[in-house]
Amino acid sequence: MRRLLLAALAMAATTGMGAVRAQEEVRAHMEGCLLWSAPGAIAVRNDCSRPITLMLMTFADRQTVTTELPPGGRYTSPFEWTGAGFMFTACPVGFQPSLRFAVENKEAIGVSLYNCVRGRPTS
Repeated sequence: MRRLLLAALAMAATTGMGAVRAQEEVRAHMEGCLLWSAPGAIAVRNDCSRPITLMLMTFADRQTVTTELPPGGRYTSPFEWTGAGFMFTACPVGFQPSLRFAVENKEAIGVSLYNCVRGRPTS
């Protein structure tokens, strides 16, 4: 009986540690680091001290760009500012949005209802 109890405690401790590790793999988005410029081409600068991965999609043609920006790095997209708009996510390098980066999630992404989870973004 004692072995069974110890095995159950060991299993609980292992499961608990896995939950802690999973929590460590989530980061807040880094949208506050971005400085945008307009009019003309959609352009952005990373104003934080950490590199970020930017995902950008225009609604007019649903083209998607994924790029990494080092601290102070700038990116000028091939897209122009238009009334159709666009959406974006900003995560630390090595992380991706917790929501699928797709038009069906544009409202949630547009109001920043995502975190960043370990992984490489795919567009």
